[in-house]
Amino acid sequence: MKYFDNIKGKLVLAIIVVILIVGIAGYTKISMDRKTILLSNKIEEKVLRLVELSTVKYNYTNIVEYEDKVQLSGISVPFTNKKFIVKYSGYIKAGIDLSTIEVNVKNKDAVEIKMAKPQIFENVIPEEEVYFYDEKDSIFNKLSFKDLYVVLIQEKEKMKEEVIQKGILNDAEKNGTDIITSLLEGMGFKNIVITFK
Repeated sequence: MKYFDNIKGKLVLAIIVVILIVGIAGYTKISMDRKTILLSNKIEEKVLRLVELSTVKYNYTNIVEYEDKVQLSGISVPFTNKKFIVKYSGYIKAGIDLSTIEVNVKNKDAVEIKMAKPQIFENVIPEEEVYFYDEKDSIFNKLSFKDLYVVLIQEKEKMKEEVIQKGILNDAEKNGTDIITSLLEGMGFKNIVITFK
């Protein structure tokens, strides 16, 4: 009988311990919920008048793998590796700044247009088009928002150089010439000269 009482006592004690552990875990889980507060203040506001003719838009989607680790004399230090893979989409717009246009009407049939060479107007990676995969950091080298920020800035600059080498500004010039020529022909001009300075 004493043997069964002893087992019964241990069983009751074990059940109490389990209930306490589950209760503490549940309480900790409940009490550790996050409360996020977002404060937003307007620092500066401007409305600017733009006189731009965007004539070409280049869309792109890329994947970048970022990895950073501390090295000492070329040897990787343990527990300092952090990395992530990011997929992002963006676009680049190029065109003509119409505020630089100089118009010289020779006669009712002839007109000469001079304007600045095309330029990049927008180079945008929308936040909603950025996706993270395989995020890993370490005790001594934590991932931060700055890591993503630096990667996206470098990627934007890289894409800008890439599309310029591919000829986006030449395409913007050709498309701009075609658009302006079409408008001027609609106004009755037959002899149209367009030059970029």
